[in-house]
Formats: sequence, C-alpha cells, structure tokens
Amino acid sequence: MDLRAPSLSVIIPVCNGEQSIGDCLASVFASIYRSYEVIVVDDGSSDRTSEILQRFPARIIRFDRNLGPAAARNAGAAAANAPLLLFLDADIIVPPSFLGTLVERIGARSELAALFCCYTKETRPENTCSRFKNLVHHWTHKQALEEAVTFCGGFGIVRREVFVELGGFDASCRYLEDIDFGYRMHLAGYRIGVAKDLQVTHTKHYSLAGLIRSDLFARAVPWTRLMLKYRIFRNDLNTRIPNILSVAVACLLPVSFAAGPTPLMGAALCAILIALNWRFLRFAAAVHGLAFAVRSAVLCWLIYLLSAVGVILGLCEWAMERSGLTRRVKDANILIPAGAARKP
Repeated sequence: MDLRAPSLSVIIPVCNGEQSIGDCLASVFASIYRSYEVIVVDDGSSDRTSEILQRFPARIIRFDRNLGPAAARNAGAAAANAPLLLFLDADIIVPPSFLGTLVERIGARSELAALFCCYTKETRPENTCSRFKNLVHHWTHKQALEEAVTFCGGFGIVRREVFVELGGFDASCRYLEDIDFGYRMHLAGYRIGVAKDLQVTHTKHYSLAGLIRSDLFARAVPWTRLMLKYRIFRNDLNTRIPNILSVAVACLLPVSFAAGPTPLMGAALCAILIALNWRFLRFAAAVHGLAFAVRSAVLCWLIYLLSAVGVILGLCEWAMERSGLTRRVKDANILIPAGAARKP
C-alpha cells in the first residue's frame, strides 16, 4: 500500500465492533489495488475494538465518547489525503478487486460526484431476521434506478471536493446521515450512480427486536422527516409504488380481521400483499427456500406496518420541529471534535 500519495481514502467508523472490524480491515488490506490509505474512527468503543485495530496498519482516530457515525465519518474525511473518499461500514467485507474497480468506475464517469454499490444476496449470520434484512437490502438496490438521489455511507465513494463543498455529513443526524447527504448532493445538482454489479458482504446480525428497532427508529421515522424536509419523493429504492401500497395493505390487515366474523377480507388483503411483493418473495424462495419465503412474507407485513407507524411519528416530529416546539443542535461537521485522539 502506497501511503505517500494515495488516490483513495477508505474511512471506516466503528463503535463496539469487535465482532466484525477485524474481518472488515483484513478484507480491505487484502485489496489488489495499492494506492489507498485506511482511516478508522473509533467512535467511543468500550469493547475490544481498540485492541483489534492495533493489528492493522491503519490511521486511527479515537473519540472519548460516542458522537455518532456522521461525526465519525467527518473526522475521517478531515484527516484524509486522497481526492476520493470511500465510506465503509465496520461490518462490511469487500472482495480483493473492489477498491480498484470502484476507483476505475468513478474515474471513467466524470459526470458522477458519488457512487455506491450493493450487498451480496448472502450474509454470514444464518438466522431468519439477518438473512431477510440482508436480502431486502440486496433486492432493493438491484431493482434501483441507475442513478440515485440518495447516498449510502456503508459502501459509497464520493469526490472529496464535493464532500467538502457540501459540508460533509450532518452531525446532528444520528441515523440516515448518508440519505441526508445524498439529498443535498442531488439538490445541489450533483449526480449519484448505483453500481449494482459491485457487491460487498454484510455481516450484521439482526434479532427480531433489533430488526424492529432498526426499521422503526433508524429508518422509517428519520426517512419520513428527511423526505418532508427536502421535499423529495421518488419511485425508487424503498419508496417504490409497490412498497407504498404495501404499507396501506399492511395497516388494513389487522383491522379487517378484527372488524368482522368472516376472514374473507383479510384473506383478500393477504393475497394483495403477497402479489405486491411477489417478485421479492419468489427471489427469497430461490435463495433460501420456500419456508424462508413464507417467513419473509410475515416479516414483510411487520416491516410495512412499522413503516406506517414510522411515518406517523416522523410527521409528528417534523411538525413539532417546524412549529418551534423542538429544535435540533448541529455540531461542527468537518473538524475533528475536541477530545479525539489520533494515532499516526
């Protein structure tokens, strides 16, 4: 790895990532592309993360307390030396050719300010919730348009000058700071590409409780606020028309079973929900089997129901903020926060 004049800075925020950060860094340092540097921002970890980081030739920035992924990514970007910034989550494993191919792709398309890729259909955890969530991510990005209005901070590359011009990630966003940044890029006139054939492995484990917390509080609520804030509504990714219709059907299902003595209406709504998600469920069956697809249908209903709750909560939060009843405090986005220690 040539640290004298890297063309790519790989920035990895991590908080209590002892289960995955070692594999993540091992995959990055196994890259066949050599002109890169790796900057890891330890966002207040209290487990063995710091010990594991010592095994790798990465530059390390440490926060005394957890400041969130936006602040961590901004700190890494502030310390970066390359004209291209690759933001990578600590639970991602990349193939050896990934870094070089990503640099080549964005280099060949000067009209793009940023580019992000896709999860593989397989994930290391074998429980249903982890496989389901990973497959949803994979399917969503594979069905996406070739250009996006959002960004993915888990595996996305952006030109440094664009990142600095837009002020980096909004450090007041504890969730979906990458979606916020993507919206701002889009509104500023920059183009964001989606490289569906470039795929990385996601190793995150989801329990049912973790899946519920993630989809409600880390996705549905903040994404609703962001769409209202920027007034961006697009038939793409998680807001495609079948997804929106599925949310309405998912809400009607429990009402239909409770409203009358016959289950005909409920059965009809179940059929509609399956029809709206048939392509994904058929794909789930092809990847993990019919039993998994049946469980996925139930989880689809649950996630859509959570989306409806999240929309309501997001609307309420947005209205309260607009009315002045609550306010959000912004930290400095680019500067490394006081109290952060850096390892050369």
